[in-house]
Amino acid sequence: MSFSRSVTFRALFLGAMATSTVMASVSMARADQAGDEQTIRKELAQSMAQLPIDSVAPTPIKGIYQIVSKGQIAYVTADGRYLFAGNLLDLKNQVNLTEKVRDQERVALLKTVPADHKVIFAADGAKKGTVTILTDPTCPFCEKLHREIPQLQKAGIEVQTILTPRAGKDSPGYVESSQIMCSKDKIKNMDIAMARQPLSGDACKNSMIDANMALAEQLGMSGTPYIILPDGSAVPGYRPASMLIPVITGQAASQ
Repeated sequence: MSFSRSVTFRALFLGAMATSTVMASVSMARADQAGDEQTIRKELAQSMAQLPIDSVAPTPIKGIYQIVSKGQIAYVTADGRYLFAGNLLDLKNQVNLTEKVRDQERVALLKTVPADHKVIFAADGAKKGTVTILTDPTCPFCEKLHREIPQLQKAGIEVQTILTPRAGKDSPGYVESSQIMCSKDKIKNMDIAMARQPLSGDACKNSMIDANMALAEQLGMSGTPYIILPDGSAVPGYRPASMLIPVITGQAASQ
């Protein structure tokens, strides 16, 4: 065997060994992760049986895992003994890792909402983005934002509104929301309600508003209006259309 062939063979051999070592390390890490997930699910099922676990995922901190339950995020040790809630911050990169996961969860949750649970205001012309607004017909700032929906539409933004009465089931907002969702022309009746004019239709018995209220809790809604941007980030409270338009179209263009 020539010297050049010997060197080539040695290089290939060492390269193969290095690749095998890396693959073995990855396989071991995956096995450890799978074992930790099983342990966490088992321990939490015993200590917190009422807590449904949607997902378990590793964090950048060794031995600490992230769990998601009905849109809520918490952290747990690999042995399932210690659990804590709060924001996990990457100080070096100045990133709220917990909020990034919340954004992803909101995007996923909104994809599960049936179209007939929303009142959708289509964009004028070519659609340049979509925004979701959780709203209440008895909320003054919701009314103010609703009056600016035409500005969003003219900017090419589709506005998907989800009626979520902030005062709960036994409230005027719940009754009006039911009247809107049970009507044949939801857009017309929502415009009437947001103008503080009386609705003529009766509230019907349906589960849409109840489902929307449960969704609002999972999305982390703290009040209305509650604006969810294309990337899943949430903006609580009123913001003028002039402020929202560049953010929505900019995010949509980058996706």
